[in-house]
Amino acid sequence: MLENKMNSARSAAERSLEASLAKIVDWQGLTITYTRVNAGYTNFNYLVHVAEQDRTYFAKVVGPNTDVFINRKVAYEAAVLSGECGVGPKIAQYVAEDDFEVYDFLDGFRNCTITDMLDPQIGARVMRAYAKIHAGAPLSATKTGFDQIREHATQVREAGADCPPDLDDLMVRMERAEIALAGAEMALVPCFNDCYVTNYMVNDNNDVRIIDWEYGANNDPWWDLASYFFECFADDDTRRRLVRVYKADASAGEQARITLYTPLVCLKWGLWASLQSSISSIEFDYLKYADILFMRARYLMGLDAWGRALEVA
Repeated sequence: MLENKMNSARSAAERSLEASLAKIVDWQGLTITYTRVNAGYTNFNYLVHVAEQDRTYFAKVVGPNTDVFINRKVAYEAAVLSGECGVGPKIAQYVAEDDFEVYDFLDGFRNCTITDMLDPQIGARVMRAYAKIHAGAPLSATKTGFDQIREHATQVREAGADCPPDLDDLMVRMERAEIALAGAEMALVPCFNDCYVTNYMVNDNNDVRIIDWEYGANNDPWWDLASYFFECFADDDTRRRLVRVYKADASAGEQARITLYTPLVCLKWGLWASLQSSISSIEFDYLKYADILFMRARYLMGLDAWGRALEVA
């Protein structure tokens, strides 16, 4: 049993949680307790225990203003698909009107660290998990990496949020990459579109699950690989090894996409953080995070490898 009982809410997030829990028909009249999980940068997360089932679940209360970033309908589709594929946890309960999702608790799993992400076995299992989700039925919306960046750039400007003085130059560089990829055959498949280290879960057997599918949408699958390599600072050897796991016969053009996408992933999340600094009530230094990401984007775009990838992609 967890620490908080129903009808004991002390915050807006807890009141929202209790209101949504009360709408779950299967749990009417059952003894429900909950406690806050201090993780996540956009939502309020809770462990929920149902005494009569002797089971604990993971529940998510959507954070304020997150609809600016997230298509909740598509996010739910992606979460269902990931559970069906065995890549993510299964959704146990869903209250559509509240965008309220309750997941089976991943008992025995913990959040990954960067060191875990670089572990050969764990990394290979993430690649295989990506291959499964990428082979799934298309989602109802498409949002390429270029779409994501343009959307955030517009939002940042409209919100008057802090942005780098060279944003126009970074956008021009992004457009060069887009032009370089214009003639490439690009499959648009269900993608995770996120990469934060704690979204990868692992147990003592190194089984992997991927959580938090809020940014799911159809995209170029190589964006997902670039995102993973960006997050764990993968070196060239690690990249080559994991690409072979994902697709043994990956072409030079496909591998060049990873090089092109990696700084664009930095740019996307830098813009995301800039906007969050203006609209989020969650305590986190979004602007410092954004500055680091923009710095990485500039550095990677300045490497010779970026120029070569523009020619090969």
